[in-house]
Amino acid sequence: MTVYTDPILAAPALTDQINQAKRILILTHINPDGDAIGSLLSVWHVLKTMGKEVIPLASSPLPGYTTWLPGAEQIQVYRAGMSLPEVDLVVMVDTATLGRVGRIYDEHVHELTTLPIVIVDHHVTNEGAGTVNLIDPAAASTCELLCELFQAMGITIDADLATCLLMGITTDTQSFQTSATTATSMRVAADLLDLGADQLRVVREVYFALPASSAELIGQALAEMRRDGPIAWARVTLAMMRDTGAEDEAVDEVVRMLQRVSGVRALVVFKERQDGTTKISLRSVQPINVALLATYWGGGGHAQAAGATLNMSPEQAEHEVLPRLQELVW
Repeated sequence: MTVYTDPILAAPALTDQINQAKRILILTHINPDGDAIGSLLSVWHVLKTMGKEVIPLASSPLPGYTTWLPGAEQIQVYRAGMSLPEVDLVVMVDTATLGRVGRIYDEHVHELTTLPIVIVDHHVTNEGAGTVNLIDPAAASTCELLCELFQAMGITIDADLATCLLMGITTDTQSFQTSATTATSMRVAADLLDLGADQLRVVREVYFALPASSAELIGQALAEMRRDGPIAWARVTLAMMRDTGAEDEAVDEVVRMLQRVSGVRALVVFKERQDGTTKISLRSVQPINVALLATYWGGGGHAQAAGATLNMSPEQAEHEVLPRLQELVW
């Protein structure tokens, strides 16, 4: 296993690994966000131009704000019991651990771990389980890292590819609001605009196309928000999801709204799931590192944005998580 942090140094090894393959599977994490889908499609565009047969496979449905992206119609959504496509290389993007690809990994762990795997990611908790890994936690998004990698590989970035890359940068930095945002993030985004990225469409779909069902869910969740000094938390129950008809991606909007509450230094949203588990989404301000907390339950992410899945109800998860979060903050 080889781990690189510099795209320029990684480019020859990644190019060599790709050149050896004919049929390539691209994966990303379960419950994908804009950076996951932007990364998945960006790699798909590049591999197609390199003459490869490419299969982009999502572990769960795409968020609505990404379904218009160039090439999105090519993404297959995995269903329980599906066969893993016959490939000779896997490219995994924006995924902190192999297990984070969800049911695909659970049902095909042997096949996946016997294939060569290329990993491109920016999560600080990624330990580099691939054959060749490009992992840079300093990058604000995987799409930012991919853009630098493609440039190092000599790839021509057209308007479609630029748009997919800009989606990931925009969403993972929350339009350059996160603490992970750097001058490099802004320079990369500016370069993508020069290359024809459809920034107006990205902004419209991400920020100005909120379904009414999502707005209703946000209202219900915020009405039950709890606060203990600098810590805030909220639940999103199955009943709330049924009552509002909201999609899973609406929970991300609840998280973003809580981040805007004055004086909150750390927060957690507890999302009840159909299988009896609870997904937790953790956010914080520097220097509070919620990734340390997420790894306790097998999760991961970034220092100020992380998550995990707990095998218990939201009520039980609150009793488990909140004392540890309080210790972290205080």
